[in-house]
Amino acid sequence: MLKLLSAIIFFTPWASSALGLPAAAPRPLSLGETYALAAARSEALALQAEGAAQLDAAERQLAAAFRPAFDFNASLSKQQNADTAARGYFSGSYNIFSGMRDYMAAKAASEKTAAARLDLERARQQLYLSAAQAYLGLQAAQREAQIREDQLEVTARRISELEARAAIGRSRRSEVISAKAQLAQDKAAHLSALSAERLAQQALKFLTGLQEDLAPAALPARLAADLPAYLDLAARRPDLEARRRDAAAAGFLSEVQELGGRPAVNLLANYYVLRTPRPDPVNRWDAGAFLSVPLYTGGLLRGRKEAAWAGKRSAQTALDLALRQALSDVRSAYDDYEFSSRQAESLAEALALADENARYQVEDYKLGLVNNLEVLSALNTAQQTRLALSQAQARKTLALIKLETAAGAEIKP
Repeated sequence: MLKLLSAIIFFTPWASSALGLPAAAPRPLSLGETYALAAARSEALALQAEGAAQLDAAERQLAAAFRPAFDFNASLSKQQNADTAARGYFSGSYNIFSGMRDYMAAKAASEKTAAARLDLERARQQLYLSAAQAYLGLQAAQREAQIREDQLEVTARRISELEARAAIGRSRRSEVISAKAQLAQDKAAHLSALSAERLAQQALKFLTGLQEDLAPAALPARLAADLPAYLDLAARRPDLEARRRDAAAAGFLSEVQELGGRPAVNLLANYYVLRTPRPDPVNRWDAGAFLSVPLYTGGLLRGRKEAAWAGKRSAQTALDLALRQALSDVRSAYDDYEFSSRQAESLAEALALADENARYQVEDYKLGLVNNLEVLSALNTAQQTRLALSQAQARKTLALIKLETAAGAEIKP
């Protein structure tokens, strides 16, 4: 276990700098670059994009029903007691009227394609949130490692001073031992922070595809808008717009089934360039109009209508649920941001007081008014408060990004 911890310390840039060893400078990285790299590598995003492309192709296939079709046909046949028959001809067909079913089906396909594109846009927003979480996670881990390292330096200086004082009889040996015990605890906490930093590095490397160690840049401080603005924005979130498109598509599909009993009219024409045996008198073409009127389908049309109505109701229910969930997400994220902001403000005030108290405790120790344990406790409280403030600031920044993502705000890397 000790060998493993030693290896972690040796290969960690933070530990290397603390031990005076040369360390490779980590690669600077911005949140915008993190998102761009993650989007380029995301297999889930690529699969969703292909799904949208398939729906787009299906929409184009349905659009072909509104255009005439032309082809060339050739056949060679032989019947008993008859000459071999050969035919080669051009054929053309056109659907004049289909009871508006093709038109409604095409509109439904268009809505489905639009919904898929909107879902893809929402997936990009969710990926941005994941990238921000990994980015801020590494940033917070690096700050903690630095704070823990600073704590080691403070405690080490304290031990050096105590040993000098103990050598001349001005401090007790028990104070030195107490400070060394504190140093051992600080080392353990530092190792834990270094381990967390390595795990955060691997998470961000996996997301971006980069191999070198990364150093996320600090994000500019921003404030949230009022809650009503986010609620209004959430009502137009891409995935909600997608559910509205799904509901519209279900409505068009139900119309297709409602129109299932209407007649259909088609035109068909053929032009023969080869026809043996040749008819007498010779004719090169034929054409016809065909009417189809469904009279009885054994309940098939009724079943299709009921299924379409159920699909329409289901799509509307999914939309209602998605809207309620989106508004709830925004309210929860806004509360999280508000409390994170207040916590960060309180901890900033607490840190100023803790630093001031630590300075007074050191001065009082020199005057013999307090003992070493009280000084160490004050110094440790200041460092722990500094660490808590760093974590609160990271949580506040992430909470704002979560709030903006919950509202479906435009991505601004």
